[in-house]
Amino acid sequence: MRCDLLSIRIRGLIRKPFGAIAQAGMSMIEIMIVISLIGIMMTYLIRNIMGAADNAKADQAKIGMNMLIQDMQRYKLDNNKYPTTEQGIAALITSPGGDVKNWRGPYTEENKINDPWGIPFRYESDGRTVKMTSGGVDQTFDTADDVTYPPGEKKSESEPAP
Repeated sequence: MRCDLLSIRIRGLIRKPFGAIAQAGMSMIEIMIVISLIGIMMTYLIRNIMGAADNAKADQAKIGMNMLIQDMQRYKLDNNKYPTTEQGIAALITSPGGDVKNWRGPYTEENKINDPWGIPFRYESDGRTVKMTSGGVDQTFDTADDVTYPPGEKKSESEPAP
């Protein structure tokens, strides 16, 4: 008798009371619950992966700004001041002329003046201080996701405070 029950279970059949035989398996509700759980897990994973990619690009923007600041410092050593806002970051690639007599560049490569999203960094300087901004994930300046140098500054000095 024990051997008969074992062979029935091996074949995937279960004896019900009164001699009825039914196949073991999952009901439609159980299948729908499993599919729903898989969908929820995939949504969670995709959101985390996308967020990690955005964070990585923000970090890459910070690194790019730090490299440009180092290039600006070499420019300042040669010319005793940073390029002005009007001269822009392009002064690191080509001589701005005018009162810049000791230009010994190029100080950087043209492909390094863009942020990781392909937008040129916004540059502001009075010749003594420098401020750089990346538009961030939304590629729009003066929003919450901007990446700035020096860190912590969000609004440009030329704009009035709200």
